[in-house]
Amino acid sequence: MRRVASLLTLALLLCAARAAEAQNAAAVVQQIHDMAYGKCMTAAQFGAGPELQSNCSCSADVAINLLSDDFKQAIADGTAASFKGPKLKGSEMERDVTLLKTCPQVGTHLQQQCAGKADDPHCQILGEALKQAQ
Repeated sequence: MRRVASLLTLALLLCAARAAEAQNAAAVVQQIHDMAYGKCMTAAQFGAGPELQSNCSCSADVAINLLSDDFKQAIADGTAASFKGPKLKGSEMERDVTLLKTCPQVGTHLQQQCAGKADDPHCQILGEALKQAQ
């Protein structure tokens, strides 16, 4: 009986540790989202007022989903500054398509920012991404 109690105690401690890790991971993800949202709001490139808030919230959601799992772990571990691996999933084209499909209103603002910049490689990729996102 003592052995069973010890095993149950150990199992409960492991479950509690995993739950704490999950809460920490959720807190880290929320913190990253809040930082991305804050930077977007400060830059104010995706509209004004409620439109800006909505677009920044949407783009922050996309940013969270595009972070590589290894980079999220580095952030959680406090080693993001020295992280050498890929910070984002996919290519620039894939990320742009994901953003444009998820947050279509952002596309209008990105197009405006690229107006007259036909030789800018990022704007060229954006143009292709807009075609793919439709």
